[in-house]
Amino acid sequence: MGKKKKPRTTRCLNCLAGALYLFYSSQLVSISPALAGALTDTSRLQRKLEAVAKGSDGRVGICAEEMKSGAIACVNGDQRFSLQSVMKLVVGAAAMDAIDRGQMRLEDVITVRKKDLSLYVQPIADLVAERGEVRTTVADLISRAITESDSAATDLLFARVGGAEGIQTFLKTKKISGLRVDRDEKHLQTEIVGLIWRPEYVDADVLDKAIKAVPSGRRDASFAAYLKDERDTATPRGMVTFLSALASGKLLSAKSTAYLLKVMQRTVTFPDRLKAGVPKGWTLGHKTGTSLTWRGVTAVTNDVGILTAPDGGTISVAVFVAESRRSSKERAKVIAATAKTITSSYR
Repeated sequence: MGKKKKPRTTRCLNCLAGALYLFYSSQLVSISPALAGALTDTSRLQRKLEAVAKGSDGRVGICAEEMKSGAIACVNGDQRFSLQSVMKLVVGAAAMDAIDRGQMRLEDVITVRKKDLSLYVQPIADLVAERGEVRTTVADLISRAITESDSAATDLLFARVGGAEGIQTFLKTKKISGLRVDRDEKHLQTEIVGLIWRPEYVDADVLDKAIKAVPSGRRDASFAAYLKDERDTATPRGMVTFLSALASGKLLSAKSTAYLLKVMQRTVTFPDRLKAGVPKGWTLGHKTGTSLTWRGVTAVTNDVGILTAPDGGTISVAVFVAESRRSSKERAKVIAATAKTITSSYR
């Protein structure tokens, strides 16, 4: 019997993923050139960031680390903040590490069915509803998780890298502390509202009815517990350590570093946050995160990323706006102001 040929769609997906990987890896350049500028006055920058933080209610955590000199300025840099969808960047990095170790490939084909879906933001669910199933690749799932914040794509990758244990092993191996990922999206988000994930919750209507049926007292207790929970959190300092390790090529291979940085630069979620404060000529690769709002309190509004100056210098930045009663626009302004303050301090 002759060798069975792969379906044409699979071969095309493999070719596309491989071509993208080679293209992005070819774009890797030195991101800390000798002539690049620096954050020369971190004491002054910290005072400015403290002023930005005071413009918000609740808690605000900020860290900015310039890679060339290692200069860092933080506000509440060692407090813990919920990651929310920022965890999708960590999952994506863990997937790229698995690729570096030969555990998976970007072109590996994955079939996504309704039973594989998650909850809330998951654009791939529309394709599954339309077609019944979607054949895609690891490369596409990484892109969806980071650029669109797709929870189904994230949860599929989460499982493939060994779940929370696999991700924590990755972070420990890379000597990253102050950052932890303990649950996939479907388990985290249902616990916040007082539920335990059940397979039938892949149906958005079923999930919505279940949430509405949760007694308000249990919702209150679950939300309060979430605000104190150290699981799925990061300190701003830990987050910029992770980002700087990524930007400098210490986290992943050169090819995977270039690839993931390019994916981050295609992020489309919440352009009114860090992106709104980035001046012309600068480049931003980032990942946003947002919690639900309960009793008028939004648990956390986040944006973390890597800023690249016109001269090639890079700054890792993490901003967390927690336990705020302000509007989404007001919270976004704090994050945008942070980016503006940091870039204007670069010399």
